[in-house]
Amino acid sequence: MMFDMRAKPPRSLSRLLNAEPLTQTAVAVWVGLCCVLLATVAYWTVLVDSHRTQRSFTESQSWLRVGQMSHAVSVQVQTLLSGLDYTMRGLESDFAGGDVDGFRRAVQTTFDAYPAGTFLQIAVADEKGDIVYSNLQQEAQTRAAKVSIRDREHFQVHANRENMGMFIGRPVQGRVSHKWTIQLSRALYRQGQFSGVLVLSLSPEYISRYFQSIFDGANDVILLLRTDGAYLARSQGQEQVMGRSVSDVRVALFAPALERGTYEAESSVDGVQRMYAWSRVEGYPLIVSAGLDKKAIFEPLEASLERGLLRNGIGTAVLLLGMLLTLWLARQRQLSERMRLQGERRFARLAQEVPGGLFQFRIGADGQFRFPFTSPGFFELHGAKADAARFADHELLKRVHPEDLPALAASVQASVGSKGVWEHKYRVYGPAGELRWLHGHARPQQEEDGSLLWHGYVHDVTQDQAMQESIRHSEERLRLTVGAVRDGLWQWDCRSGHVEWDARCYQMLGFEAAQFPMNYDAFCAMVHPSDRARMLARLQRHAEAGADFRVEMRLRSSADSWLWVESRGEITQRDADGKPVRMLGTHTDIQQRVEQSRLIKALLDRGSALIVMAGPQREILYANERAVQTFEIETDRLPGGVNFRALHVSDESFERFGQLYAQLNARGTVRTEWILRMPSGSGHWFDMQGSLLDPDEDDGRVIWTMIDTDARRRAETALAETQHRLEAIIDRFPAGILVTDAQGRQVLAANRMLAAALRLDMAPAALVGLGMPALIQLLPPSVAGVLSAGPVAGRSLHALPDDHYVEIEGMQLRDGDRSIGHCWVFHDATERQQRESQLETLALTDALTGIPNRRAFMERLAMELDHLRSGLVAHSTLIMLDIDHFKQVNDGYGHAVGDIVLKELLASVAQEMRKEDMVGRLGGEEFAVLLSDTDAEVGLRRAESLRETVAARAIDAGLAGDLHITISLGVYELQRSDASAQGCLERADAALYYSKRNGRNQSTLWSERLPAIAR
Repeated sequence: MMFDMRAKPPRSLSRLLNAEPLTQTAVAVWVGLCCVLLATVAYWTVLVDSHRTQRSFTESQSWLRVGQMSHAVSVQVQTLLSGLDYTMRGLESDFAGGDVDGFRRAVQTTFDAYPAGTFLQIAVADEKGDIVYSNLQQEAQTRAAKVSIRDREHFQVHANRENMGMFIGRPVQGRVSHKWTIQLSRALYRQGQFSGVLVLSLSPEYISRYFQSIFDGANDVILLLRTDGAYLARSQGQEQVMGRSVSDVRVALFAPALERGTYEAESSVDGVQRMYAWSRVEGYPLIVSAGLDKKAIFEPLEASLERGLLRNGIGTAVLLLGMLLTLWLARQRQLSERMRLQGERRFARLAQEVPGGLFQFRIGADGQFRFPFTSPGFFELHGAKADAARFADHELLKRVHPEDLPALAASVQASVGSKGVWEHKYRVYGPAGELRWLHGHARPQQEEDGSLLWHGYVHDVTQDQAMQESIRHSEERLRLTVGAVRDGLWQWDCRSGHVEWDARCYQMLGFEAAQFPMNYDAFCAMVHPSDRARMLARLQRHAEAGADFRVEMRLRSSADSWLWVESRGEITQRDADGKPVRMLGTHTDIQQRVEQSRLIKALLDRGSALIVMAGPQREILYANERAVQTFEIETDRLPGGVNFRALHVSDESFERFGQLYAQLNARGTVRTEWILRMPSGSGHWFDMQGSLLDPDEDDGRVIWTMIDTDARRRAETALAETQHRLEAIIDRFPAGILVTDAQGRQVLAANRMLAAALRLDMAPAALVGLGMPALIQLLPPSVAGVLSAGPVAGRSLHALPDDHYVEIEGMQLRDGDRSIGHCWVFHDATERQQRESQLETLALTDALTGIPNRRAFMERLAMELDHLRSGLVAHSTLIMLDIDHFKQVNDGYGHAVGDIVLKELLASVAQEMRKEDMVGRLGGEEFAVLLSDTDAEVGLRRAESLRETVAARAIDAGLAGDLHITISLGVYELQRSDASAQGCLERADAALYYSKRNGRNQSTLWSERLPAIAR
């Protein structure tokens, strides 16, 4: 059976009936509250840790970026200074050659080779520090001005021989140019003696502008410093630091043992706290320091973290308040439930007898149930006699219509399970077999013994049911109609003010049906204050002028929130004077539609894209908030009052843009990049995508979505220009450049100087993309070997088959720790090698006689002394000779005859020389002869033979006739114990002057008896 009146309830149900459910609810609430608190603590712990991780990551990335930047800039500065050093060496050689015009051309070539403004001046100072040449003035003006740099640091370091290469001085204000410059200087020498300084004045502004092009931050900075802390250039505030130095504390950070480092400091120039990274410039006493504005780095992050903390704090507070509210509501519900149960008991005991049948239905603690009380009418209504005692048994169910029995059983079971009121309508058979409708109602009561007792009644509702069935069919039709549109119905009695809502009106606001009475004033109070005036105004226009009453407004719901409702209505009855009597209408829940509309508007207004809807005539019908702000569109003129022409920079642009509509109509969508006019009048690039609002309607409305790409386009243009400039610099670099990939397999860049230096009959463009094996086959073996081995630090000189020389410098291109390529720099060193060979010959040869000069002879004498000490030779003898009365020859016959005499003397000496011997001119009429592997005795004999040969030789002096000269000689045998070659020379000199003092025309062998100086 579906329902057995003798069945016992399940034991679990019995225990549940005897349990205290409210106590279980309270425990569950407290457990839930503790779980939420623990989850909140865990969430905040993770949140704080994530903030710390974000700060640490931002800081590490900033250090990495500034470190890479400082190293890259130091490499650029090293490349610049290397090129300038090479240029200055070339200028030094041109000036030493004495070709003034050639030197001027070289100066002009230097200025032309670098960007305008790189140099302010190239000058030359003599050994006294006086400017003898400046490209800013003519030579006569330079000498007349008598500008001196004797007191300048860059002169003194060379005059005192403290620096033998290029010196980088402190920035000074030039006495000729009157501008701040960085002084690059090299010493000039003439015949081994200091003869002046070559000065190249480099503009700090040139370096500052280059630094400014690297950093785009308003407060980011790059510094170029000497190792003593002196400023050479600064990307910002250059004029404030010229002539100044950084603090000693900052200088101490640049420890000599370190190549690079980092630090944080507040700038004394502009007071900005920055994160600095510094790197040394390889090969030069310079420091490159790059600084990032710490506030600009961390301020957006901290602002974002603060906003996150605020939102999470508010959310946590709301969550905790919600839990406290839940706890309070649970307590209130517990108290309310207890009061309700007590009220039901009192109500059950005071129940009045009503027409129909009364009964009591009990379920005992043991699960058994019975009817402890039934009135006679109860049996009569069920078709039995009042005294049929046994009728209360299962026979009662046989009187119920079979179709209603399942619903009746279910209603009873539901009442038993819920301990709630039982109320049900069902059909029964009468004594004559007729059907009648009964309506039963019962309310349960908890007894002291734990049983449940229902007090109820049953009465005949056959006539009412027939009427209600008719009404039900009508209501069902109306319910189906209203339910289809989910609207609520309302009626307003305009005279009394009474307002009647149906159940749907209450339900959409969260109330029970007819939960509270409604009237005109109460309804107005439920309307949102911001909507009330608008609603009343429209209601008045409808009442007075018959205008449609349709208004969207917000009504207060049961949760004390606001629900958007669309109210529509019409006055259906008026009195004889035309005044409203009755008004009917509907309420429609439009909350979801309003929220979706607002969501769509928020998405359109807050998105990154600019959205504009254009009509068939290209008039603007709609623009989102971002588009309105960007183009300053007057919203009060929308829709249709603003044409798309206002967004174009010209009529020509507007007409060309109109040509896109043909493609748009054909495909339904189109995309392009276009320049639109900004409110300032300037053009701005946008990525525009248009779509037809209705693809099936040609020439209809178009949705244009625009993304601002102006910054990207300008960045791409700037990048292309930078690439072109870099290619131009490489192509015009005064040395050959060869760049390969990181694996050294393929040529990435080459310039014209490379082809010229290596004598390649190929254009630079033909070399790019060529494999390294193919390139190596085109090169001489010495150069090919270098490229095959990969870049090696330092420079190497290599001879080419055509008597040319090339100097190769290799380097590895790196981005941090990652190799990005290899680079070789090829310098044509042919001219330099030839010049150095010539200079070496000139430095070691006497110009008049063509024999070794004093320097060369002293080097050979020192070598001979080393050979003697090491046992390579057994003996060596040194002879010094001097022409007797040579001054009389010069004074009497002139220096031309004197030169003839010197040459003839050398010819006589040469006749007596062996292959291993060496003769040198020490100065004036003094000569020295080194006799290798010769002892003192042999040396003295050879000296006498030489003296006799000279005395016997007649010298043809031209118009002066034949001349005869004599010579005096000093002989000294080198000893292994001699300290130096100069000491040996002094002893031979002492013997020579002993001969001159004792009658001349004789040879003297040095001995300990001779004085150290016998002049």
